[in-house]
Amino acid sequence: MLHVILNEIRSCFRNGSTLFFSILFPSLCTFFLGTLLESIEVADSVVGELNIAYCIETSDYSADAFEEFILALDEEEVVSAEKITADELERAAEKYSAAVNLNGSEITIYNGTSAVQNRTIKALIDGYNQTAAAYMSVVETNPQALMGTELPEDNYVQPHDFGRTRTMMDYYAVAMTVVIVFFGSCIAGASAYSDEYANSTILRLNSAPISKTAVYFGKILGYLPLVLVQVGTVMVASTLFFGAHYCNDLGGNLMLFTMFVCSSLALLAVGVLLNLLFEKMQPWAVLMPLLWVMLFFSGVFQKDIEIKGVSDYFPSRIILDAAFDLTVFSRNGKALNVTVWSIIIFAALIILGCIKVNSRRKNT
Repeated sequence: MLHVILNEIRSCFRNGSTLFFSILFPSLCTFFLGTLLESIEVADSVVGELNIAYCIETSDYSADAFEEFILALDEEEVVSAEKITADELERAAEKYSAAVNLNGSEITIYNGTSAVQNRTIKALIDGYNQTAAAYMSVVETNPQALMGTELPEDNYVQPHDFGRTRTMMDYYAVAMTVVIVFFGSCIAGASAYSDEYANSTILRLNSAPISKTAVYFGKILGYLPLVLVQVGTVMVASTLFFGAHYCNDLGGNLMLFTMFVCSSLALLAVGVLLNLLFEKMQPWAVLMPLLWVMLFFSGVFQKDIEIKGVSDYFPSRIILDAAFDLTVFSRNGKALNVTVWSIIIFAALIILGCIKVNSRRKNT
C-alpha cells in the first residue's frame, strides 16, 4: 500500500498540467483579476445618504410600531424618512432611495436605482421583521416576560469597523482558492483510474499482491499531499506576494484552511467515484466545462453574475459564501457547517467507492 501511495504522489507532482491548473493558474488569476478589476469592481461600497419614503395603510398596533421604528432611524440620522400617501408610492423610488409600504402585516419595498442602497434598506427592514417576530413569539408564549422591560438608551444602529478596507485582491484570493478546490481536487480524483487505463497499467495493478481495497485507499492517500500543497500554496502566495488578506487572525485562517482542505477531500472523493462508475470518462473533457459553468454562475469570477433561485444551491456558491462570512465578518458558523458536511460526504463516498472497487470483476 505504501508503494501505491508513493507512486500516486510522484505521479501528481510530475504531471505538468496538474501542477499548472492546481497551483500556478489560480495564483496567477488572483493577481491578474485582483489587479485589473480593482478599478472596475468595488470591494467595499459606500452606502451614502438614504432617503426613505414610507406609507402606512393600516391602523393597528403594528402600524405604530413600524412608524416608531422608521422615525427612530430618522432621529438617529441613519436615514432621512418622509411619510407619503399610497398614491405616491409608484413614483416614490424616482425621488427617494426607496419606498416602504406597510399594509396589514405585509411590508413592501419599492427599490430605487442604487443596488447598494437597496440591499441596505432591505437589511434594515429584515432586522425590523426579525425583531417583530421575536416580540410576537414572546407575547404568545410568555407575555409576563415583557412587563417592566425598558428600551436601551443606546443608539438603534451603531457603526462597526471590520478592521480592514477590503480590496478586489482579497476577493479573488478567496475566489481562486475555491477554484482550486474544484478544479484541482475533482479532476485529479476523476483521473485516479483513467490514467491506469490510458497507460495500460490496470492489468499490472490488479495483479499486484495486494488487495483492491489497499490499492484504492493508497490512491486516495496519495492525493492528500497535493490537496494540502495546492490550497496552502494559493493562500500563501496570495498573502505574501500579492498583498491579499483572508481572515483577521490566525485562528480564522486555520479554520478557513481546514474548510478548504475538507472541501477538497470531498470533491476528490466525488471525482474518484465518478471515475469508478464511468471508466472511460475523460475528466478534462467532461468535468472541466461543467465546473466552469457552475463556478461562473456562482459569482467566483464576477460577484454579480448568478442565476437567481439556482446559484445559491451550487456547492461552489455555498463554499464561497462560507469563506466570505469567515473572512469579512469573522463568523465561523457557515465554515464549520461546510467542514462537517464535507467530512461526511468524503466518508460516505469513500465507502461507496470501496464497495464499487470490490464489486468489479478482476480484469484479465
